[in-house]
Amino acid sequence: MKAKSLLLGFLIGGTAAGISTLLSAPASGKDTRKMIKDNKEAVGSQLAELKTDFMELKRSASYASIQGKSHLGEFVSDIKHSVSDWQNAIRPQKLELQRDLQSIEQSLTELENSIRSSKSGSK
Repeated sequence: MKAKSLLLGFLIGGTAAGISTLLSAPASGKDTRKMIKDNKEAVGSQLAELKTDFMELKRSASYASIQGKSHLGEFVSDIKHSVSDWQNAIRPQKLELQRDLQSIEQSLTELENSIRSSKSGSK
């Protein structure tokens, strides 16, 4: 949509510039007609070149989008693989920590029971 607006702006601007030049030029009718013909050909070739450039830009943007999607998929796959490797690498430490936590909980429970029984025996 922006490319169409830009192209329309170029066309309107070029046309306005051409008309104002023709109206303010102190040339004869024959010279003016020749100048209009030359300008028409120049504008036509510039529009053809502009169209080609826009089509190339469109192709480049499409290619970049496709490449971006491809690389993004590879990146996500690499991240998933890395996370999986990391989880496998820390599994032994995780299990060891769980055993240590269970041991601490058991020691706390035994300590609480010991404190309760000593309070009950002293009353």
